[in-house]
Amino acid sequence: MKCVSTIGLSLVFLISTGFAQRISSAHTEDVLRFAAAFLPKDPVIVEAGGYNGDDSVRIARFWPLGKLFSFEPVPEHFHEVYKKSRSCPNMTCFQKALSDRNGVATFYLSEQSGKVVGSSSLLPPTGHLTCDPSILFPAVLEVETITLDDWARQQGIGKVNFLWLDMQGYELNMLKASKLVLDADVIYTEVAFIELYEGQYLYEDIISWMNANGFRLAATDFDDTQIPTEIAENRPGANALFVKNRL
Repeated sequence: MKCVSTIGLSLVFLISTGFAQRISSAHTEDVLRFAAAFLPKDPVIVEAGGYNGDDSVRIARFWPLGKLFSFEPVPEHFHEVYKKSRSCPNMTCFQKALSDRNGVATFYLSEQSGKVVGSSSLLPPTGHLTCDPSILFPAVLEVETITLDDWARQQGIGKVNFLWLDMQGYELNMLKASKLVLDADVIYTEVAFIELYEGQYLYEDIISWMNANGFRLAATDFDDTQIPTEIAENRPGANALFVKNRL
C-alpha cells in the first residue's frame, strides 16, 4: 500500500493452528522466504504492479530457476522495470495492466512532488486523497489491459504458482475474472481496511473470496486484532499472503 510504504510494520505469520509468529520487519526477502516453503524451486511468478522494478529483481534473483512475468502499465515505471530486468534472464516485462477485461482502460496517475509514484490505479482515488494529501492524481492515461487467463493462453502458460499483486485496489477484480488463479499455490496481495479508491474491495472481501476458493491466510504485515488502531493512526492498508489449502 503505497501511502503507508514508509511505515515500519512487523510481519506476522499466522499458522493454521492460530499461532502467530513475528519477525522484525516486512522486507521483501522475508516474504519470499516464507512463500518459498509452499513453492517449487522453479515457480512461475506473476507480478502485477512492477513500479520501479526493485521487488521484481529481488523476486527473480530469489528463484533463479523460476520465471517472473512483471506487468507495469505506466511508461516511466515500465522503462525502469525493463532496464533492471536486463540483469535477470528469467524475467519478462509487459507494459500492460492485468485486469478483469481485455482492451483499453483509464489509469489514474498519482504524483508526488511532480514525480509519478506508485499509487496509480485503474480506479479513481477517494480516501487516498485524505490518507496522503501529498500524493495528487492530476492526470489520466489510457493503458492496455488483459486478463490473466488470456495472457497465459497467449504465452502457453498452464499454471501460475505465485502471484505478487500491487494493484492499488484492483487485485480482487482481477482475481475474480480468472480461473487460472484457483490453481495457484501462493497469492501475496495488498489489502485495504477502508476505501482508498472508488468501489474497491476491502480486506474482508478478499478474505471471504480467498476462503471460498480454497486459500487460507498464512501471513500479514499487520496485527489482525489491531485494524481499528491501524486506521486511526492513518495506516489504512497493508499486505497479506494466502496459501492454497492443499499445501
